[in-house]
Amino acid sequence: MGQERVLADRYALVSPLGRGGMGQVWEARDTRLDRRVAVKLLTAGAFTASPDFGPDARRFTREAAVTAGLAHPSVPAIFDAGTYDDGFYLVMELVDGCTIGDLLAEQGPLPPPWAAVIAGQVAAVLAIAHQRGIIHRDIKPQNVMLTRDGTAKLLDFGVAGIVSQRITSTGVTVGTPGYIAPEQLHDLPATAQTDLYALGCLLYEMLAGEPVFTATSTAGLIRMHLEQAPPPLRRRDVPPQLESLLWRLLEKDPARRPADAVAAYDLLLPFVSPPGPLGDIDPKAWSRTGLQRYAHLLARLSGADPGGADPGGADASGPFTPGTRPAMRAPNTRSDAGWTVRHSLWLLPTLLLGGLGAPLSFGYIAIRHHQLPWLGTAAAYLALSMAAFTLAAVGPDPSSGPLAAVNDIGACLLLALWPAAIIHALWVNAKSRLPLLRTARR
Repeated sequence: MGQERVLADRYALVSPLGRGGMGQVWEARDTRLDRRVAVKLLTAGAFTASPDFGPDARRFTREAAVTAGLAHPSVPAIFDAGTYDDGFYLVMELVDGCTIGDLLAEQGPLPPPWAAVIAGQVAAVLAIAHQRGIIHRDIKPQNVMLTRDGTAKLLDFGVAGIVSQRITSTGVTVGTPGYIAPEQLHDLPATAQTDLYALGCLLYEMLAGEPVFTATSTAGLIRMHLEQAPPPLRRRDVPPQLESLLWRLLEKDPARRPADAVAAYDLLLPFVSPPGPLGDIDPKAWSRTGLQRYAHLLARLSGADPGGADPGGADASGPFTPGTRPAMRAPNTRSDAGWTVRHSLWLLPTLLLGGLGAPLSFGYIAIRHHQLPWLGTAAAYLALSMAAFTLAAVGPDPSSGPLAAVNDIGACLLLALWPAAIIHALWVNAKSRLPLLRTARR
């Protein structure tokens, strides 16, 4: 299909954006309204597994009706739908952003606040969809896009079904194998908990940087979802409560997952805080856009933002959708006596020995948290301490001549390292709130 192809004498296809199970997605130009749009094509090539065109055509029509009915900032708007020579087309809002899959390939595992804010926005969309009896059934990193202001867009309700109503033929599993809930694999009806399992798979992948399960075959992948426990997260900066929520979302038994998407949203909200820039995605830089101002106004109107902080100020809570509550500090950032006693023990070598103990303190947290910058800090303190001792001890008679000045420099450096190392360690301890004594996963 060439770039000059025009659908319905109106939509000029410009360039392909991607291909999925339901067809192709193109960037196009609406010649009537002179705007950029996305056009999804359902072509005959999408029916290789189904010789009967009718059910797939009805499924595509349902996608248009379902998605158009979900008026939400995190769901791309539907503008038009119709037919063309090879099948059906759907015209929708063109999202200027990147998929979570592409973001993970570029950035690796996401910081916990970013993972929480993305998962929280998806949960907010699912809450509305589930209230209307709509199950997405295909939540995955490729179906979630992140715009430059940090807004998450949930794409492709094309495989959505109505609760307790099957829209697929017997034996046909709708969804992506790596994110399908165990009950779907048992051919049970999809429910809200089905989407929550996929949300758990998405959250795991954002935190771990890789899918919860990987296998060389679809059968092996299915067996893992049915029988195998998720592998533990290999990072130390994830709050234990957030990790506990993750394991709940990934429970094999739907009854052991959160009750609904609203419950999942409420459990994710405490971990949402201003996450800072992520590549060229910077919520604070875009905090004065129309959508963000509107969201802030609605939050104050509902009493959810009693402080009335300016959305462009330092207390901006990030890219949540209208009506959401203000961000709370994550549980691992609490400043209480229990945290101070249990999690500040790494300071002892520095407090007792100053610059001489700093290599032990920073070396420990570097190894404990797998952070190379702190290992570099430990090496720097060790090098400075050795240099100071060398200068202070040089020469047989440090009381006279040029050697006395060298000794004085060494002594001054030793004295300066003591308070500097203590202040530095205290600053890191107060700023990072290091959860050094984490509880076990199970």
